[in-house]
Amino acid sequence: MIRHLGYACKNMSLAETAKVLTDRTCRMDKFSIDRANELALKNSADLLPILQWNVRNSIQFFRIGSGIFPFIDHSDLQYKVTDLPDAVTIQNNLRTAGAFAKQSGMRLSCHPGPYTCLGSPNQQTVEKSLLGLKMHSDLADLLGYGEEFAINIHIGGVYENKEETAKRFAEQYAELPTAIRERLTIENDDKASMWSMSDLFELIVPLCPAIKLVLDIHHHRFCQRESLQEAARMSFSTWSGFCEIPKVHYSESRPDARPQAHSDYITETIPALSDFVEYDIMVEAKSKELAVLQYRKTQTK
Repeated sequence: MIRHLGYACKNMSLAETAKVLTDRTCRMDKFSIDRANELALKNSADLLPILQWNVRNSIQFFRIGSGIFPFIDHSDLQYKVTDLPDAVTIQNNLRTAGAFAKQSGMRLSCHPGPYTCLGSPNQQTVEKSLLGLKMHSDLADLLGYGEEFAINIHIGGVYENKEETAKRFAEQYAELPTAIRERLTIENDDKASMWSMSDLFELIVPLCPAIKLVLDIHHHRFCQRESLQEAARMSFSTWSGFCEIPKVHYSESRPDARPQAHSDYITETIPALSDFVEYDIMVEAKSKELAVLQYRKTQTK
């Protein structure tokens, strides 16, 4: 049973009409603390209007983008929020936005980029991944959210041996700070050679028993070693006893592009995964909230 439909990172309606954005950035060669401060100040201030728009339009699930603090997790340019001249205002902006979202009952999450690879054999890649995870967890703290704020990632690669990769991932997972470990979720991949839901359930979950699995229905179409219903059963079972219900990703293939590419809108009916387990759907269509609004209209006709 679907509880909420959500969308990711950018509100197209506000971005186009009022230039409300949370991902303003700069080129790396133009970086400075003052420039990062200016951008973070604007980004953090614009989060609340997006969340308020969501509430007005009955959208209770939102993925916060990773760009509020430009380059904060860069290996060379990294800095702390407290290094920013307007740190107090920026922190207050995020605290206010988070308090509004919590009071409204809104579910928030994030999705670090594809280079977050805890199972990589390359230590530099792992260290960069840890910086990214810390940044997202710190953002959750600033918003006033706890373990219910999911930080969703992929395993990041097979590296020629899934069993060895699973062991490396588990070793890094065990060393994570508790706050990150409690928030971490992993999703299935969109290539047959990569991580299916059953791979995650059979190889990762036994080594990381507290980790939660996120089913991506679109990815499952290209990497399925089990039925969709069985994949959902595996995923949902890992959320037992957690403070939130399972989250699921949904998108469709974009016409005239590689099949894995996401479409602008949703034209099919999202498949039912369970008659007795509630879950939230993160719509990963390119038209963001517009896709959610249009889909809701089609389902009420």
